[in-house]
Amino acid sequence: MEKEAFIRQYLAGFNPQQLAAATAVEGPVLLLAVPGSGKTTVLVARLGYMVQCCGIPPEQILTMTYTVAATREMRSRFAARFGQGPAARMAFRTINGLSAVVLQYYSRRYGRQQPRLVTDEGELTRLLTQLYMSVSSDYPTESTLKELRTVITYIKNSMLDEEGVAALETGLPDLPGLYRRYQAELKRQGWMDYDDQMVYALQILRAVPPVRAWFRQKYRYLCVDEAQDTSRIQHEIIRLLAGEHRNLFLVGDEDQSIYGFRAAWPQALMEFEKTWPGAQVLLMEQNYRSSREIVTAADRFAARNRYRRPKTMAAVRGPERPLEVVRTACREDQFTWLFRRVQQGGGPLTVLFRNNESALPLVDLCERHGVGWQFKKNDLLFFSDRIVLDVQDLLEFAADPRRSDLFLRLYYKFGLPIARRHALYACDRSRTSGRPIPEELLQCPELSNRVRGGFADVWAALRRVPGQTAARALDALRDGAGYGAYLEQKHMDPGKLEILRLLAAQEPTPARLLARLGELRALLAAHGGSGEEDGGAPLVLSTIHSSKGLEYDAVALLDVFDGVLPAQPEAHCRTPEEIRQYEEDRRLFYVAMTRARRQLILFDCSALPSAFVQEVLGELPEARAERERQAAEAARLTGRSPAPFAPAPEPAAPVPLETLAVPGAAVEHIVFGLGVVTGWDGRFLTVRFRDGRPRRLDGATVAAHRLLWPVEGQP
Repeated sequence: MEKEAFIRQYLAGFNPQQLAAATAVEGPVLLLAVPGSGKTTVLVARLGYMVQCCGIPPEQILTMTYTVAATREMRSRFAARFGQGPAARMAFRTINGLSAVVLQYYSRRYGRQQPRLVTDEGELTRLLTQLYMSVSSDYPTESTLKELRTVITYIKNSMLDEEGVAALETGLPDLPGLYRRYQAELKRQGWMDYDDQMVYALQILRAVPPVRAWFRQKYRYLCVDEAQDTSRIQHEIIRLLAGEHRNLFLVGDEDQSIYGFRAAWPQALMEFEKTWPGAQVLLMEQNYRSSREIVTAADRFAARNRYRRPKTMAAVRGPERPLEVVRTACREDQFTWLFRRVQQGGGPLTVLFRNNESALPLVDLCERHGVGWQFKKNDLLFFSDRIVLDVQDLLEFAADPRRSDLFLRLYYKFGLPIARRHALYACDRSRTSGRPIPEELLQCPELSNRVRGGFADVWAALRRVPGQTAARALDALRDGAGYGAYLEQKHMDPGKLEILRLLAAQEPTPARLLARLGELRALLAAHGGSGEEDGGAPLVLSTIHSSKGLEYDAVALLDVFDGVLPAQPEAHCRTPEEIRQYEEDRRLFYVAMTRARRQLILFDCSALPSAFVQEVLGELPEARAERERQAAEAARLTGRSPAPFAPAPEPAAPVPLETLAVPGAAVEHIVFGLGVVTGWDGRFLTVRFRDGRPRRLDGATVAAHRLLWPVEGQP
């Protein structure tokens, strides 16, 4: 088909940016597409253009995206527009799925037996449980096992060496040892997990030129969707496959990269021209999804991100309604307002939040009053979290202080240095005397006076718990029984305890709180978290991560405050990892805002400050107008001409890495002060600071976030 005819038939409604993207075929191309810009439509149209106008055989085109569901949807949309025949001949895969094909081809060609892919999650769970118990005295909870699985995925997708694994900051005991044992056991069993497929595929593509050449010849054109969510090892596989023909079409948006915990590597988008000299960079900046007010607010927020490409999101739709800002006094007021909003009708409402447990108080309210709700992809990890289990143990022990099984799980969690032998002594004496275990512990002759006095206060608090309301009982555990001090000592996130307190506010007694936790767990388990739409539910609940790629008419953002989103405000970030997390939190908030089509609701809570909400409010038209009015009034009073209104300053540009990667260069770090670069290995800078200690810093990170910069002279 001629190009003009194809455009008339298939691309008639495309804007110039979409048209340029759909007809860009040869060579390396990076397409940066803002939310709601019609990315998938353009991508599918481009595949049709390649086949029908450029004469490229469908078999030579490989399209890769993030999930199996996305590959199925893309194949279906291509078939609907261009026919089942070409769709059947074209490859749509995840990169993990492609890696499996590489392993199969290699095994057939060279007669090698590949490791068995472990598809039974139970097998891996049992293995990780055994390994965890071998390095820790605790039995791992569901949430601990999930954290371990996530870290293992991160390690493999980030291509970390032993030093990189050792540098990871987690709450897991002896992570390097755990990881080594896990890999050794997989090898001994002849197993591999899903991430190992990519590890082995990359090794084969690097080490076996005939295999690499076969795949390069088979797939001469590569298209990669959701590139901002693609990991470092995945980008390396892509680079090897596209290295000869260089026909790579990479589609993504670094402003929407929110999967850092899964090792997403948006740096590949920032460094595309460096990796692929002569590459084109195209933009799709028109948002067809959201009203002008939502698009303007989201664009102004994203413009202040540090690590991004310059682009401006513009709304195709006109103005509809201003952002709705709900001012509340405390966190509980969010749930009350949302419940009443849904109860009063007015159309479906979608509530987005960072953590699953944020929705529990709202689910609790809706269930008590018969309001329908749908929870997309919920999980039950809150109920197996160590803090939640501790609180349940504490409440049960307060009700029955003779239970030695509970006390032996709790004795070191009262914020006091109680030795295990003293706990065992008290349990043994209690079994003989029938007296409460705490009373026997107070009689232990080896207990120091300081510990005895402190535990007397703990026991007094525990005795009061059964007769208190559920909310007061939790306060007593936190403040009187020393559990709050334990959490602080262990640097554990108190967020779970806060959710328990919100649930406790609805219950008369500790016993009823324990029963309600069981009821809520059963309720959520019955819902299943399948993510399937329920057209009859007036309330949809979802984490922001689960909402990626979706859109809703009305969206409310829940629990957006410092300590949750962002995890910590920018002013408190000191390490490269903290700054990386803060920048990803900004992107997460941006993704949440851009899920809304017609209405976006933000809470401004006086008791819980939110840097993100305040930043958005500060850029709303009324706030900007008020600042201009105040400036004009100040100018009138001083007799000076009013200065033109200045928008928020843009973040400083990244430091050129090449100015840092020079041994002998004098530099200054945001935390460590002045120093001298003593080494550069292509990834890490070694810097000796004034305290005499050499430190290894990730070059790309410190340069991108201006954590390190060159200075004149020697420190």
